[in-house]
Amino acid sequence: MKNIPELSCAIVEDLLPTYVERLTSEETNMAVEAHLASCPACAAKRAAMGAKETEAAGQNAEETAREVDYLKKVRHRGRRRIMLAVLATLLVLAAGFAAKVFIIGSPLDADGVAVSSQEEDDTLRVHISSRGSGNAFWDWTVDNQDGVVTITARSVLVSPLFRDGGGTVEVPLEGVTEIWLGRAGWGRMIWQDDVVISADAWALYQSRTPYAGENSLVGRALAAVDTWYGPPIVDYTISLQTSQEPYGLTIHFSDVTAHMSGAGRALDKRMYATAPTLLALIGNLGQVQWTYAAPDGTAVTRSVTLEEVDQALPDWIEAYNLDAGADWTAPESVKDYAASPAALQQLLDLTCLGFYVVTEEDGTTIFTPQF
Repeated sequence: MKNIPELSCAIVEDLLPTYVERLTSEETNMAVEAHLASCPACAAKRAAMGAKETEAAGQNAEETAREVDYLKKVRHRGRRRIMLAVLATLLVLAAGFAAKVFIIGSPLDADGVAVSSQEEDDTLRVHISSRGSGNAFWDWTVDNQDGVVTITARSVLVSPLFRDGGGTVEVPLEGVTEIWLGRAGWGRMIWQDDVVISADAWALYQSRTPYAGENSLVGRALAAVDTWYGPPIVDYTISLQTSQEPYGLTIHFSDVTAHMSGAGRALDKRMYATAPTLLALIGNLGQVQWTYAAPDGTAVTRSVTLEEVDQALPDWIEAYNLDAGADWTAPESVKDYAASPAALQQLLDLTCLGFYVVTEEDGTTIFTPQF
């Protein structure tokens, strides 16, 4: 067993601060504790220092607790501020979205509205109505730039602020050559050269193509004609003949469709009515042909050529003038009707009049207008 050195009171008093802080070695601790056991005075000083240490520890603990509470409060306030910031951001976004769809809106979509018009005293009254019940319009504007008139508006969702899903504007026609719904060149033309342009005529005008050799473009023109004449027929295929003139389009109708009772006659009537429009829309197309199977299974092929339609135009125009009290002049070719929306609208009006088709023994197709 090690001999524990005896320490004087002066040395112990010097060592007590480091002893209390537990910074002394084990051997020193044993010597100090041996002295404290035999010296009441030093033991009292040690006890006093312990009380101060306990008090300081309590103060430190209290200070630490206060710091922890403060940090908790700061964190709580931080979380609350973040939540408020997120909520404020959401409210701003919601307010912006509501303002966009209910107040600011977007430019009127010319394809999403129905248009009717009436001309009176050299003024065109145009009524526009939404095709959907959830839209309303405001800020109607009529602008005339060198005879080209644009009608614009803002489209919003229906709300207590804006309830009207339509609007009526009046356009003085003096000096006017075109009227557009929406931006000129981007929207939809609704009037040109004293002719009201229907949605069908505008859609057909947009489907024009100069060549009969592009399957997709020819298909687009055919689909537009199909939609206009209605009801649409989807059960067919097409083939193009572009190796030599006259360039041709052949429409092959399904056997199932053709074998239905009266289907052949219905197809003939439809194709004789729409072939002139196809010849007009497809720039270098010279012949429209269609095929189907008769009820007895035999193949039936019919055709209309550009030459036949052009020869029939004068009588066709005369029939229309007599029926409608008009004074139209026949163009040189049906293809001239694709020159403008107004001209194409005339072709549609002619088609709606209707005409008879008679096939002579030599196979020449003759169009006989219906008077």
